[in-house]
Amino acid sequence: MEEKKRQRQHHDRQSLIVSSVLLDALIGVIAVATLLLAIAAVWGLFLKVPSMPTPMPVVRTMIDLAHLAGHETILDLGAGDGRLLIEAKRKHPPVRAIGCELNPPVWLLGILRGIFSRVKIELHLRSLLQEDLSQTDVVFLYLFPELLQALTEKFNRELKPGTRIISYMFRLKDREPIETKEVRGYWGKAHVYVYRW
Repeated sequence: MEEKKRQRQHHDRQSLIVSSVLLDALIGVIAVATLLLAIAAVWGLFLKVPSMPTPMPVVRTMIDLAHLAGHETILDLGAGDGRLLIEAKRKHPPVRAIGCELNPPVWLLGILRGIFSRVKIELHLRSLLQEDLSQTDVVFLYLFPELLQALTEKFNRELKPGTRIISYMFRLKDREPIETKEVRGYWGKAHVYVYRW
């Protein structure tokens, strides 16, 4: 009886130690993520481009509207924390998921999310204007109109015919979308626009 009591106490102490270590690790991850987000917000002020993650329901809608078959190369310009790339790889594992992000703390957060999600994404730390678009089948965008306008010439030069562009919130100037879907964004109704180049 005494032996069982000692074993139970020993087991309880071990469980407490494991729980404490896991809790410390979780607090550490949350602290690092919070620090990265704070640094990203400040960094965004210098870049004059704020980091605004796409709501997950909108991410899923964008992926659905891309009508992926699973063999495509997808590119998220301004990929942020990589959430769209990760979700696309989860839904369609064979796709090649590439993104670029200019904000180093946000890029690092995206790299960490990719590692922890256990899906293979490529996330480049560079300007979206430097990204090669020639092998891309689908481009995802959540960018301000000024950036969209600057990208139009790049799209005309580099995109192969038939490439699909999925844009959240903002339309491409001088282009008619082939499909529009109303979604619920952070501030109410918004739209996702689908274009074929």
